[in-house]
Amino acid sequence: MAATTIPILPSADFAVTAGFWARLGFAETGRWEDYLILRHAGLGIELHFWPDPSVDRWTNDVACYVRFDTPQEALDAHAGWAATDVPPPARLSQPQQESWGAVEFHVIDPHGNLVRFGGFPPR
Repeated sequence: MAATTIPILPSADFAVTAGFWARLGFAETGRWEDYLILRHAGLGIELHFWPDPSVDRWTNDVACYVRFDTPQEALDAHAGWAATDVPPPARLSQPQQESWGAVEFHVIDPHGNLVRFGGFPPR
């Protein structure tokens, strides 16, 4: 049996959140007063958000990790986003090769959520 982990992150403004992640190919698949669901169909990544009007980009300490099966898949995902205009203070980092063979990069969204992406070498 396979399981899926889906992060639930805070958002100070669902419209800002949805607009930001849309730049990276995430489509809104559900929105309610107290919940937002975004999905990247091509990568199979789903992000959920709950409203928190007090969340601040500079003090938010919420993070999650999205793991790809291989380093190349992480590089391919980044390549698909590399030309995207990411407005400050949001951020898209460059991929880094880690000493253990993984390739990792991250996105910090306008509300300070850190979403790390990585691909690990086959065992």
